[in-house]
Amino acid sequence: MSERMIDRLSKDQLDAMLNALPIELIFVDEKDRLQYCNKAERQERMRKGETLGRDVRNCHRPESLPRTEQMLDDLRAGRKDEDEFWIDGLGVKLLNRFLAVRDESGRYLGCIEYLLDFTALEALAKAKEDAHRFVSKQEKPEAEPASDRAD
Repeated sequence: MSERMIDRLSKDQLDAMLNALPIELIFVDEKDRLQYCNKAERQERMRKGETLGRDVRNCHRPESLPRTEQMLDDLRAGRKDEDEFWIDGLGVKLLNRFLAVRDESGRYLGCIEYLLDFTALEALAKAKEDAHRFVSKQEKPEAEPASDRAD
């Protein structure tokens, strides 16, 4: 079997790469157990609370369990490959996305949950509003209207 690119990385390199991502990344295995998160501050909270290895349902509020169950069932069964919802309140706006993880044969291995903090992204965009602008070379200024007079 040929070498996979990931085999070229050390565990420290892979961990550092995942921690450098500007998103919170969580992996839930095929038995719905929380197995990984990429942010050190969350990892510490998870270790203290013994969350790692626990059923992901224990990480959600009771009122969200029907939605969580349906999403996990849809991902596992292949009815969906992704799902998402927004958390909008208490001063934050988060996009919470879930992606099915499958092996080459299509067997369900679990799901990745990632969170994008749009509150922080919107603040960054506003702060950098005029810092970097990309203008496509294909964009051309509007032509001036043709004159009716003959030269």
